Amino acid sequence: MSGMNKTERAGAGLAAGSVLLVGGSVAASSLLEGYPVLGGQAARYLAAGLLLAAWARLSRKPLPRPAGREWAWLAGLAAVGLAGCSVLMIRATQVADPASVGVIIGAAPLVIIIATAMAARRRPARRVLLAAAVVTAGSAAAQLGGATGPTFSSAGLLWSAGALGGVVGTSLLAAPVLPRLGALAVTVYGCGMAGMLLLAAAAVARSAGGPPILRTPSATQLTALAYLTIAVTAVVFIAWYGAIERLGVDRAGLFNGLIPVTSLAAVALTGTGTMTPFRFLGALAVLVGVILGLDRARQVPVGTANQSGHSPQTRAAPGSSHPRVEASRQARVVRTADVGVKGPVLVRRGGRNGQAAGSGGPSHWVPAAARRSRPHYGRTPPWLRTRPRRT
Repeated sequence: MSGMNKTERAGAGLAAGSVLLVGGSVAASSLLEGYPVLGGQAARYLAAGLLLAAWARLSRKPLPRPAGREWAWLAGLAAVGLAGCSVLMIRATQVADPASVGVIIGAAPLVIIIATAMAARRRPARRVLLAAAVVTAGSAAAQLGGATGPTFSSAGLLWSAGALGGVVGTSLLAAPVLPRLGALAVTVYGCGMAGMLLLAAAAVARSAGGPPILRTPSATQLTALAYLTIAVTAVVFIAWYGAIERLGVDRAGLFNGLIPVTSLAAVALTGTGTMTPFRFLGALAVLVGVILGLDRARQVPVGTANQSGHSPQTRAAPGSSHPRVEASRQARVVRTADVGVKGPVLVRRGGRNGQAAGSGGPSHWVPAAARRSRPHYGRTPPWLRTRPRRT
C-alpha cells in the first residue's frame, strides 16, 4: 500500500475499523435469540438515526436535504442495504450454519467489482478483479476450515443469497448520493427510513397474529442492542461511507471479505467457536487480497503528450478513484506536435486564470526556442522602459 496517498490511507483505516466492528455483530446477534426481530431492528435503526441527528445538531454539522432521485436511492438503501440486510442475516443464521452463511457473504467483493463495472459500462480492472477473487477464496477457506464444514440447505441458501444482496446494496445504493449529501446525512436518512419501514412491517406482522412489536429486554439483550445501535449502526455506517468517498466502491468493497474472518475471530474470543490453522491461512489470504487491490499502479505523469496532440491529462490507475488534474495544472505542461509531424516544441505562456503575463490578453502558445532567446517575452524589458517627462 505504499502507492496510496494520505486520503486513501485514511479510507483504508475507516474501512478496516468498520469491518472489525461488524465482525462483533455476530456474537451480539446471537444474544438476541427469542427477541422480536422486526421490532428490535426497527428500534436499533431509529435510535441510531436520532443519535446521529442530535450529534449533528450539537456539532452544527449541516445535513443537506435530498432532492429528486436521491430520495429513491435512499429508499432503496434503507430497504435493501439496511433493513433487508439485517433481517435476512438474522434469518440466515437461524436456519443455516454460520459457516455456510459466511461462505456466501464472502463473495460480496467479487459481486461489487462486477456490478460496479457493469454500471459504468466498462470492463473490471484486472488487478482489482484478481484481488476480489483472492479475497473471496480466502473467506471461503476460512469458513470451510472448521471441524464440521458448511451444511447447506435450500432455505439457508436463499436467506444467505438475500443477505449477500443486502451487503452489496449497502455500498452500491449509497454511492450515487454520497458526493453531495455526505456520509453523515446518508446515514441519518437511511437509518430513519429503515427504522420506519421495519416498524411498519412489525405492526403488520403483529396484526396478522405474529410476535409483539417490542418486549422488555433482559440485561444481556439490552447490551447487545446497544452495541448494534451505537457501534454497528451509527459508527460503522459513517466510517464505511467515508471509506467509499475516499477509496471508491470497488476498492472499499474488498474489505467486505474481512467480515467473515472478523466474525470467526469474535466467535473464537467469546468461546463459541475455534480458530484452526486452515482458517488462519484463509484469513491471511483475505489480507493479501485486500492489500493487492488497494495497491495502485504508477500513474502517468503530467506532460506526456498523446497521439492527437491535445493537452494531456493524468490517467488514474485501474480501479482507483483518483480525479483528473485541474485545468490550471494542465496549462503548465509542454505540448509537442502530432506524432509523425515535425514541428517546434510549444510552451504555454500565460498567468493565472488563463491571462497572458503582462499583456492582459488570453494565454497563447509560443515556440520554446523563442522563449529561451527572449526571457522577457510578453512584457517590456526593464532597460527599455521609459518614464514620462515631468512638465
